[in-house]
Amino acid sequence: ATEKFHQLFIMDGKTRNPVDKLVAGDIGATLKLKDTYTNQTLHAKGFDVTINPIEYPEPRIRTAVVAQTKGDDEKIGEVLAKIHQEDPTLEVGYSHELKQLIIAGQGEMHLAVCKWFLENMYKLHVNFETPRISYRETIRKAASAMYRHKKQSGGAGQFGEVHLKVEPYYEGMPEPTEFPIRGKAVVDLEWGGKLVFYNCIVGGVIDSRFIPSIQKGIMEKMEEGPITGSYVRDVRVMVYDGKMHAVDSNDISFKIAGMMAFKDAFLHADPTLLEPLYDIEIMVPEEVMGEVMGDLQTRRALIMGIDTKHNFQVINARVPLAELDRYSTTLRSLSQGRARFTQKFAEFAQVPGDIQHKLAKKTQELELA
Repeated sequence: ATEKFHQLFIMDGKTRNPVDKLVAGDIGATLKLKDTYTNQTLHAKGFDVTINPIEYPEPRIRTAVVAQTKGDDEKIGEVLAKIHQEDPTLEVGYSHELKQLIIAGQGEMHLAVCKWFLENMYKLHVNFETPRISYRETIRKAASAMYRHKKQSGGAGQFGEVHLKVEPYYEGMPEPTEFPIRGKAVVDLEWGGKLVFYNCIVGGVIDSRFIPSIQKGIMEKMEEGPITGSYVRDVRVMVYDGKMHAVDSNDISFKIAGMMAFKDAFLHADPTLLEPLYDIEIMVPEEVMGEVMGDLQTRRALIMGIDTKHNFQVINARVPLAELDRYSTTLRSLSQGRARFTQKFAEFAQVPGDIQHKLAKKTQELELA
């Protein structure tokens, strides 16, 4: 981008003091740059230099942004994108999985400032809500199911019948021997994990042209699992039998039959919910170590190790993301602002049974509402 400086200033609080030039070491300001953003370097023509960009800290707190006025969502997204350009430490993104607009920052005050800008500078009123959690669903045992899709409404109808078996998938597991394998597809899922799909049809009971439709139906169901509507991962499926009709069978019939057979088999295969776990490292003064450790125990934390660094105690723990909401605020309160922490995603792990039951019940209530 080519920019032209019209005025230069030295800032004194809110006051702009005009100057004729800035020299090395000065901290100055200018106005009305068209295509220049944070972390970019401007230089004179013919003098090519780039300053290493700032490495920003990882966010410590996140929240979902909900418009108070219906129809403001698009405007809010545009304004937040603009705020992010000015302040890259504020991360902004719409989660298609969670169906929420999420912002993440360095603390409660950081998010509060963002909300103030939305409401006072742009007249967009919002609420902050706890973000949903990106759970995953999988199975713990094998199960079989069949589904017949039949629809008749005058003229050509719809017909497709699918028999299939589902099993938990893990890397390196041997190929199935229960059925003859006519085809295999390994799908690396966008949300992690795999689907391994086997065509085990013999005798032409289902025409080969309908097999991709069955797989497509299964894939669509994996985008919205039966327990909580979360993504399904690490499953292998064997389609081994079925029926078709010379006139009424078509792609949509076998897509629906594959989808519903998969759902039925999944529900009978000891389904389980997986939750994201995060590794956190906390640097805390020794005198408040007990309070911080006690709080971690209430968050289902697994303590991985404790060390000492620069007169601080360093706690390494693995904690479910669901237990880390507003943790930065709690930690600041427990340590009078002297402790700090970092976090990064570690793995997905099985949710305790009582929590899975509550989440499944909540999903059912929302569906009935």
